[in-house]
Amino acid sequence: MNKDPLILNMLGAPLDLGADNLGVDLGPKALRYHDMVAKLEHAGLSIKDLGDIDCRDRQKLDPGNPRMHYLDEIIRVNQLIAESTEMVIKNREKIVVIGGDHSIDLGAVSGASVALGGNLALIYIDAHGDMNTDETTLTGNIHGMHVASLLGFGASELKDLHGPNIKIDKNNFLHIGGSDFDQAEIELVNQQKLNTFTLLDLLKNGMAPLLDKIDELSSRIPNVWVSLDLDSIDQIYAPGAGMPNAKGLTYREIATIAEYIGINCSVVGLDVVEYNPLQDQDYKTAELAIELTAKFFGKNYNWYTNYLDRNKVN
Repeated sequence: MNKDPLILNMLGAPLDLGADNLGVDLGPKALRYHDMVAKLEHAGLSIKDLGDIDCRDRQKLDPGNPRMHYLDEIIRVNQLIAESTEMVIKNREKIVVIGGDHSIDLGAVSGASVALGGNLALIYIDAHGDMNTDETTLTGNIHGMHVASLLGFGASELKDLHGPNIKIDKNNFLHIGGSDFDQAEIELVNQQKLNTFTLLDLLKNGMAPLLDKIDELSSRIPNVWVSLDLDSIDQIYAPGAGMPNAKGLTYREIATIAEYIGINCSVVGLDVVEYNPLQDQDYKTAELAIELTAKFFGKNYNWYTNYLDRNKVN
């Protein structure tokens, strides 16, 4: 086991209102059942489990605004996430927020940004852009709007959550692994010159240009938040993603990205989202989520470390 444990707060956010991917609300409970706390502690992290944010059942709610479904409840939950995240980071500790759908990223990043006076970079790993607004959305699903909101675009209810300031400067944003952007998102990326490294970029140019982008970002901004949507990973390795992806990142690619960020960036927080245990196979996705969480915080947990533990000479 690694020495000098790093204090990592763990907060569950079992929200499933940002989309129609029923089952992701079970993610935090399923990861705890799969011994996430014990496994991360074995990797060298000291875990403070903050429990789960209370999220209301969609069956008891009216979807409301057709362009922003379940807006009031999503705002309420994200405000609680933001307050918890701000408190943890002001206490100079780190946090992982476990979803739930990706709309929880709005509260998590907003809380971190406010705690750090806006001095925060966002590395966003997702097959999708999540850069729609209430005006461009094709679905009304808020889990596709929060990145635009964090960058200062879209409805005031979302972008002004936990304070009216822009939470992430567009120059401090890096999107990794995109393969399914809507046309409105493509236009926003081009108009604002947002920093992206798509799956096509990776296949064409390899990993080195991405690592250079990560280095450039971390050299300018001392604090990094990482947002990991499990649907960025190929369904061979992550069948339990909310929207399984047949053309996602390989295990080698996502493990390398996570390890590199953990070694070379000062990661203050992480959200891991869209885990659906109802679609998982033999806890394959859960195990990978735990492994990547350890790597993003500069620690190591994988099949090889487990093998060494089982075969250690006394």
